[in-house]
Amino acid sequence: MLSHRIHTRPFALPALAAAVIALMMGVALVLVSPAAPASAHDELIGSSPAAGAEVDAVPDQLVLTFSGVLLDEPGATQVVVTDAAGTDLTDGDPTLDGTKLTQPLAADTAAAGTVTVIWRVVSSDGHPVSDQFTFTVAGGTPVTSAPSSPATTSPDATLAPGPSMEATDMTWVWIALPLALVVAFVAVLLWARKRGPRED
Repeated sequence: MLSHRIHTRPFALPALAAAVIALMMGVALVLVSPAAPASAHDELIGSSPAAGAEVDAVPDQLVLTFSGVLLDEPGATQVVVTDAAGTDLTDGDPTLDGTKLTQPLAADTAAAGTVTVIWRVVSSDGHPVSDQFTFTVAGGTPVTSAPSSPATTSPDATLAPGPSMEATDMTWVWIALPLALVVAFVAVLLWARKRGPRED
C-alpha cells in the first residue's frame, strides 16, 4: 500500500494574511474618505433687501435665503443688523423656515446711510457658516459711520459664541490601523503554525 504525505500549500498563509490586511485597509479608507460634494456648506444665495441695494427706508424684516435647509439649534442662528450710527436694528429673535431666515427689524429707529448685516447659521452639513453684507438707506437724516462700525470687523468677532461644531478628529485611525494590521498578521501566522501540516 502506498502512502503519501500532503502538506498545506505554501501560498495559503500569505493569501490569508493579505485578505485580512485588504479588509482592514478597506475599512480605513471608508472612515477617512472625504465628504461627498452633497455635504458642502450651504451658502447665502439671496436677501431682501439685497446686498449692495439702496432702499428708501429699512423694511420691518430682513429675509436671508440659503442654498440648503439650515439646522435650527439653540444659539446657532444669529443676526446682527446695525445702521450707520451703530444702532442695533434687530427687533426680536430670528426665525428659520427651511432655507429662509427672517429677522424682524425696528425700522423706525434706523438712520440714513449704510446698514450692516452680520449673520451666522448652521449649515445642513452641521458646520457653522457666517458672513456679512451691507445695503444703503437713502431716506432720513444721514449720519457718519461710527469708528467701530461692525462693517470693519469679522462676523465671528461681532456675534456671540455659538455651539461647538468641531470636525471629527480622525488621527486615531492612523495610529490604530498599523497596530491592528500587525496584530491581525501575527494572529493568522500563529493560527497557521498551530494547525501545522496535515497527513492523509
